[in-house]
Amino acid sequence: MNTIRHHLHIFRATLAARARRLRRDRRGAIAPLIALALPAVFGAAALAVDAGFYYVEQQRLQVAADAAAYGAALLLPNSPSTSDLQDAALQAAKDASSSAVIGKLMTPVTVSTSGSTVTVTLSATADGFLAAALSLAAPTLKATATAGTKPSGPCVLALSPSASNAIWVNNMGSIVTSGCGIFSNSTASVSGQSSGGAIYLNSGTISGPSIGAVGSVNQSNSGSNTLSPSNPTSNAAPQSDPYSGKTAPSPGSCSYPSGTSFTAWKSTPYQFSGGTVFCGNTTIGGNGSTDVFSPGIYYVVNGSLVFNNATITQASGVTFVLTGSSPGSFNWTNYSNTPTQMSAPTSGPTAGMLVWQTCGSGGNPASTIYDPFAGGSTLNVSGSIYMPCGALNLSNNAHLDAAPGDSMSVIADTIEVAGSAGISAASAGSSNSGSSKVVLMQ
Repeated sequence: MNTIRHHLHIFRATLAARARRLRRDRRGAIAPLIALALPAVFGAAALAVDAGFYYVEQQRLQVAADAAAYGAALLLPNSPSTSDLQDAALQAAKDASSSAVIGKLMTPVTVSTSGSTVTVTLSATADGFLAAALSLAAPTLKATATAGTKPSGPCVLALSPSASNAIWVNNMGSIVTSGCGIFSNSTASVSGQSSGGAIYLNSGTISGPSIGAVGSVNQSNSGSNTLSPSNPTSNAAPQSDPYSGKTAPSPGSCSYPSGTSFTAWKSTPYQFSGGTVFCGNTTIGGNGSTDVFSPGIYYVVNGSLVFNNATITQASGVTFVLTGSSPGSFNWTNYSNTPTQMSAPTSGPTAGMLVWQTCGSGGNPASTIYDPFAGGSTLNVSGSIYMPCGALNLSNNAHLDAAPGDSMSVIADTIEVAGSAGISAASAGSSNSGSSKVVLMQ
């Protein structure tokens, strides 16, 4: 019995000794494994920490990209170069980020334009902290934003509710707008490539941020057509007349004894003062005369206002009001090829309006007043041409354009442009012409 107990004691002692040696052996094997694993563990920890910084930098870079796109879009009305857009975008990005960390920004920034929008992409090498200490490469962050001018209303508007071809461009005519749209309130509608809709294009150009009509927008199969955007909006809601709630100011008595007509044709310059009332047909220009219109309102009562090869040396802050029971037409004919510049008042009862042609006692747009523009010269306008009962017709290379950097709108019952004539309307932020504003698109 004692022998058995002795052997059991020896067996247990042996097992305990082996267990102690095994534990020592395991500790010795784990230490090298831990040493080998430490860099990977620290690297993973560093990446996890830096990933948080990268996320913050990405969000800040996106804010900078939004600001960059907005800053670049502010230049769009001035037809900027690519380098101008890049400079504006970079400066706006720096201003927006200020002292915030957005990584190491790569320059030049990437910009691209499409119509009235600009897209900016910012790229930056992220600022790593722990990862950099382990020579781990930081990722390249990118952020993209698009901004552009969003038209808030048309600056070429045909008011007729039913006229066929209420806006008609043909024979190499053109209507081009910047920062504002082109629209017809006519319900006239046809299918295919037929004329007779609300807007019809035949061998010419209609281009702007937006084109639309209550009826249909149609074009012929002419290879000379340019319609942009190529998918205009038909069957849209009508646009409101921005001046429908205004009442034209009333004229005083006739300023000239005849009371029937006036012709400024002599070579002696005429200097007209605001408040002048022309009664009957009035002709300005011809025979080498030069004329000056001081700021103010000029009235033509029951007659047409004709500018015939006129040389106007000054017409700033003026409005021509054609009024009476039977208003006449506004007629611009100038073959001198000399551009003429006129601007509307910025305050008062006719603020923003260069020409205001009333509808007369009948007030019926169905019997429209024919308003011809012809000749090879350009009338540069700051303000609106407002003819709610007028059939505005441009032909023979006449041009009605927005003055550089200013806004100009054309609002008439119907509008026709033909024979290489053109309308170039624009919005420069004026509330009188369907203003546009810069907004982030995406």
